[in-house]
Amino acid sequence: MVNQNIIKAKIGHIESNLQRLKEKQNITLNELKKNKDAQDIIIHNLQLSIQGCIDIASHIISDQSWPVPDTLAGLFEILMEHEIISEELSNRLKEMVGFRNIIIHEYGTLDLDKVYNILNQDIQDIYSFMKQVCIYAKI
Repeated sequence: MVNQNIIKAKIGHIESNLQRLKEKQNITLNELKKNKDAQDIIIHNLQLSIQGCIDIASHIISDQSWPVPDTLAGLFEILMEHEIISEELSNRLKEMVGFRNIIIHEYGTLDLDKVYNILNQDIQDIYSFMKQVCIYAKI
């Protein structure tokens, strides 16, 4: 069984980041494109939220002694294979890992339209992930 305290702590961090993002959800796309401070807050908290999901997935896989994948995106594939998360959610989280990699490694200019869509729509995938992990971990 996974360490519930570790999962709870990581979820608490993600929830703090999501709260910061929620405070910025009233911004329009046009305002986002003009406001560097809002961009920094949103992008940073998205990065931390996605990283939190990666950390939780890594923890579960490690605790269960399952094979470690070659990529971060593969973490969610393993959780899907073990029926912790759905295939659809696994695919969406793998896309978020790609987005996180763009943020971290600065692969060119960040697409603010994509940032805006994640902020206002895809962010629900992180909530779904936390919910499914809590069910798995019996939290």
